[in-house]
Amino acid sequence: MMKIRAQVCFAFFLLIIFSGCATMVNTTSQEIELKTTPANAKITIDGKKFGTSPQKVNVERSQDHVIRFELDGYEPYEIQVTQKMSMWFWLNALNGFLPGMTIDYFTGAMYDLYPEQISSELTPAKPEPVQKKR
Repeated sequence: MMKIRAQVCFAFFLLIIFSGCATMVNTTSQEIELKTTPANAKITIDGKKFGTSPQKVNVERSQDHVIRFELDGYEPYEIQVTQKMSMWFWLNALNGFLPGMTIDYFTGAMYDLYPEQISSELTPAKPEPVQKKR
């Protein structure tokens, strides 16, 4: 009887520990690697400046992000980083633990962001046509 009680307590303890599984394992932010050719392009993420390329940045998993590279003499390059459902969220669903799924939903930890690496070869800007005087 005592052994069964200990097993039930241990199972309950594990359920509580892993209730926010994705929040604990996946965290609420994700590192994205950003590279450009040529290097030293200005990086903006969702309109906020993040320095120059190459670098790794941490962004929140709770939303999609727009990343933009700008470098004098080159066309700007823009890409969207989007959310995809994380396998950790589905593990919570499989163990039937609704509180863990709720925590992961509200913290954004239920998502992974893709692409995880962005490498862009910037295109040289086209020269503006010179207008002739008449």
